[in-house]
Amino acid sequence: MSKRAIHLYPWDGGTEADQDPPEHVYCGTEGSMEDEQLTNDWRYVTCKRCLKVRAKELSARAAEDRDRKVRLFDEAQAITTTLGHANISTALKCLIREREQLRAERDNLREDRDGLLEAGAHIL
Repeated sequence: MSKRAIHLYPWDGGTEADQDPPEHVYCGTEGSMEDEQLTNDWRYVTCKRCLKVRAKELSARAAEDRDRKVRLFDEAQAITTTLGHANISTALKCLIREREQLRAERDNLREDRDGLLEAGAHIL
C-alpha cells in the first residue's frame, strides 16, 4: 500500500473572529483528508501538485524581485548621470567623500563654538 501524499494546509488556527479552517488545501485537491495528510510546514509536504505550485510562486517572486532591482538600478543610474557622474560607484565615492568633509567641518565648528563658550564663560 502506498503512502498518501502530505499536502500544505496553510492554517494557523485562525483568529478569534474567524476560526473556520480553509475549505481546500494549497494545491486545490479536494476530498476528505486525515490530519496526518496535512501540514503547514513546507519541509513535510510530499504532494507533487503543492510543490509545483510553490515552485511557480517562488519563480514568480524571483522574477518580480529581479524586475524591481532593475527598476531601482535604472533610477539610480538616471540620478547619477543627472549629477554628472559616469556611473553609480563614482557617485557613491563622491558622496562618501563629501559626507566626510561635512563631518570634519561640523566637528571644527563644534570645537570653535566650545572654545568661544569657554572663553566667554567668565562673563556670565
